[in-house]
Amino acid sequence: MFKRSFLIFLFVIVLAACGQTQAEPTATLPPPTPTTQLPTETIEPSATPTPTLEPTATDTPEPSLTPTVTQSPTPANSPTPTPTDTPEAAVATALGSINCRYGPDKQYLYAWDLHEGDTFEVKGKNATGDWLWGKPWDTVWTCWITASAVELNVDIDQIDVVYPILITNAAVEAPSGVSAQRNGDKVTISWNPAAPAVDLGYLIEARVCLGAYPWDLVFSTTNTSYTIN
Repeated sequence: MFKRSFLIFLFVIVLAACGQTQAEPTATLPPPTPTTQLPTETIEPSATPTPTLEPTATDTPEPSLTPTVTQSPTPANSPTPTPTDTPEAAVATALGSINCRYGPDKQYLYAWDLHEGDTFEVKGKNATGDWLWGKPWDTVWTCWITASAVELNVDIDQIDVVYPILITNAAVEAPSGVSAQRNGDKVTISWNPAAPAVDLGYLIEARVCLGAYPWDLVFSTTNTSYTIN
């Protein structure tokens, strides 16, 4: 709303009256003719009142924080990954009755057995690939079977070489006084009898250099010495 302010000016009319003074007539001069001067009305200049527009209060909006929209780059076309085939679990099927032993050789003791048609979960093989290590279908024990006595569902080259720890009998102490003596190409290993002495024999696991390659060989004896060529 505009507020108007009016300036009221008072117009003052100043009436100026000139008083007439009469002098005595003289013999020589005729009496003056009375002159009446009409008062002049002087009007003071007045300013035309101009309405003053007072500024109208305008609501200033509070600045609002508008999130800046960042354009995400359009991803380039990525090649669709090719699904990788999960390798088939290796399973061996017994072709007949076979012994599953504690190690990859006939020198190791018998641990379990399989009959024709029994399955064997293969977990590894020895360095030469002629023995397979795994678990028979009807036990939780792991043992070794000969590869020639079973039929595999995978190529034997797909099976990894493993070196599992040999299971030992805690009731029998390790032999003491073990020594080795070389004589040309022969090495004789000797030891003291283990206590308590039992007639189960002694097992020797040896790594022998044959030609340019080392080979893991196994020997057994009931004596307290053994000579390796």
